[in-house]
Amino acid sequence: MKYFPEAEQPEVARLLDECSESVSPDGAERIQLVILRISRKDVNRVRTLVEMAKRDYRDVIVAESHPNRTYIVGLLRRGPNATSEFISLKLASLEAWKKAGAIVIGGQCLHDNELRGLYIFTVDSIEAAEALVSGDPAIQSGELQFEFHGWLTVDGLQVGVPKDFLDV
Repeated sequence: MKYFPEAEQPEVARLLDECSESVSPDGAERIQLVILRISRKDVNRVRTLVEMAKRDYRDVIVAESHPNRTYIVGLLRRGPNATSEFISLKLASLEAWKKAGAIVIGGQCLHDNELRGLYIFTVDSIEAAEALVSGDPAIQSGELQFEFHGWLTVDGLQVGVPKDFLDV
C-alpha cells in the first residue's frame, strides 16, 4: 500500500477487501499481495485485477506467472490541416510525456510521406493516449494526427533502448 499515493490508499484497501470476500481466508492474503505486485501502482489496474479475482482468483495467479503488458502504439501521420512538410511534435510535449513515464520510445520516420513518426506509450488505453497527446499544438491544429493501436507483449521485454534515449 505504501507505493500508492496517500489519497489512493483507502480505495486500494477497500478494493483488496472486496477481493478477499471471494477467496478462502487462507488464500486471500496471497491474492492481495499478487494484485499489489502486478498492479503497477495503478488503482485502476487494482480494480481490474480485483474484478478478475472475484470471477476466478486463479486468473490473477496466471497473470502473475505469465506477465504481459499492453502498450499503445501511436502512428503519427500528417493531419487534414497539414500546411508544411516539416511539421513535428513540440519538444515540450515529448519532455512532458517522458516525465510522466507515459512513453517508452518514439521518433520521426526518415522518409517523407504521410507517416511522420512512431511512438510507443505505456498508458493503459487508447483513450488515455488520446488524452495525453491532445495538448500538443500540432495535434490540436490538425496538422498532425495519431492513429493508435493496442499492442500486447511480454511485460519487461526490451530491445536494449538506452536509459537516457529520450533525454530531450
